[in-house]
Parts: sequence; C-alpha cells; structure tokens
Amino acid sequence: MQLSTQTAALLNELDALSRHKLTYRDDLGLLLELAAHHRDSELLDSLSFLAKFVFRTYGILQRIGKDTEGYSNLEREFRENLEKGKSLLRSLLQAAPSDVRGHFETTYLRMQPRALEKLLALYYDLSWYKNWLIDNRRTRE
Repeated sequence: MQLSTQTAALLNELDALSRHKLTYRDDLGLLLELAAHHRDSELLDSLSFLAKFVFRTYGILQRIGKDTEGYSNLEREFRENLEKGKSLLRSLLQAAPSDVRGHFETTYLRMQPRALEKLLALYYDLSWYKNWLIDNRRTRE
C-alpha cells in the first residue's frame, strides 16, 4: 500500500516528534493512510487515545507490581481497553487490502505473547500520533 504525500509528511513529523523512536513506523504509516483514505480520522483518534492509555497503563503495572493496592482494578482497565483498542484497530483495517489485514492480524492481533509485545509497541507509536493531535489542536485554538 502506497502512502500519499500528506501521510508520508505526517509520518516524518511523528518520527521527528518521537526523536526517531517509532518501533513500527511503516505500520503506523499504513494506519494513517487508511484513516485518511477512508475518512476515518475519528476512528484513528479514538484508537490513538486508547493506545496511549494502554501503553502508559502497562508501564505503571510493570512498575508497581501485583502486590500493590489497586493493581487488580488497573489491570482490569488495562485489559478492557486493550481489547477495545484491538476492536478499533480491526475496524480501521476493514477497508485495507487483504494482505495488509493479514499482516496486522498475524503481527499484532494473535493471542500470543510476542503479538502482545508488538501490539504494545504499535500502541507506543500511536501515542505519538495522539501527542501530535494534542499539540496541533492547541496551536489552532
């Protein structure tokens, strides 16, 4: 799937914003392109919001440990929002070519530990898109 000039420019901006720390830059570009091409920016915005929440929550869970008060509630929220994010990702991918859908399904959405690691890394990348949205809304107001 070819990226438009606008998507490539946005992806370059996100890469610079992240200080070139995007893990799955090309796949992030595909998601940006799908949202732009099918006018699903609201879906991508919602996905990026959940992605940022899930990624940050995962970090908190790793840091505080299972014996900490409130861990089980936070873990429940993490799991619920992880699944909501997967659902939004699948919705965004519905309009994608079958090879792109297959790639995302096998790389990020399978029920395997490695796929979860990759999904969290993709969510990290999506969190940069969320940061970009916040910064750009502020400058337009």
